[in-house]
Amino acid sequence: MTLKFNRYVLLFALTGIVSSVSANTFVEPDDKYLSIKSMEVREVYSDPLGVNKYEVISHKEIGIVPQGLPNSAGGVDPLEKTGKVISVARDLVALGEDIYRLVIKGKPTNTTSYAPISVIPRINGQPVDILDTETWNMPVKKTYEVVYENLYGMDVVTYRYSVIYSYGGSYDGKGAYLTAVQIIPEKVRTLFGYDFTATMKLGGLQNQGTKANPIAAATILMEYTVSTVLVANNEVDSFFITGRGGFKKL
Repeated sequence: MTLKFNRYVLLFALTGIVSSVSANTFVEPDDKYLSIKSMEVREVYSDPLGVNKYEVISHKEIGIVPQGLPNSAGGVDPLEKTGKVISVARDLVALGEDIYRLVIKGKPTNTTSYAPISVIPRINGQPVDILDTETWNMPVKKTYEVVYENLYGMDVVTYRYSVIYSYGGSYDGKGAYLTAVQIIPEKVRTLFGYDFTATMKLGGLQNQGTKANPIAAATILMEYTVSTVLVANNEVDSFFITGRGGFKKL
């Protein structure tokens, strides 16, 4: 009886030691695990079969439904929020939210609580009613994936997001404007010990046309930070979008 009891005590003790070592290995990762080796940005696209593929567009060593999209008739459905005036450039005005959080500590926020950005004409110092605009094109979506790798070669942070916008809107038969400009977080994955935060904001406005026939252009910025107890890495992705449908990742 004593021998059998001692065997159980020994087994329990050994199990506790192994569990303790495993727990310590998990909660106390080493410096190589917590050090960022590289950051890569990939553009995601689909082939005719709908299979996602990736194209690396930069490499550095170191189901939400959008609001305010045009309908099939070429108009813009009413918004629950048109947002506030966030920027003015002569005869153009930007409505929406100038800055909002996309991801907080590795978790996407509810972006539908914010108004997307619209760049529309300003008449007599006031923005026109967006419902008076017309000839909008259907939305365009560009999807990217950011991947951080540590010194062990592990993907420690993966963040997929989409830039969505509609272009070509006109007012009184003139101009080319923008609406529903926004960034939507689609997927965030962080390993233990890594914290990820992302923020979107409007960078600026331009008129690439003439005063009589404006072509709206906007720069939107996405700032994101990956941090551990050892290091914090800050990046900014910039996107330039025009009312004629032009798009460029800067």
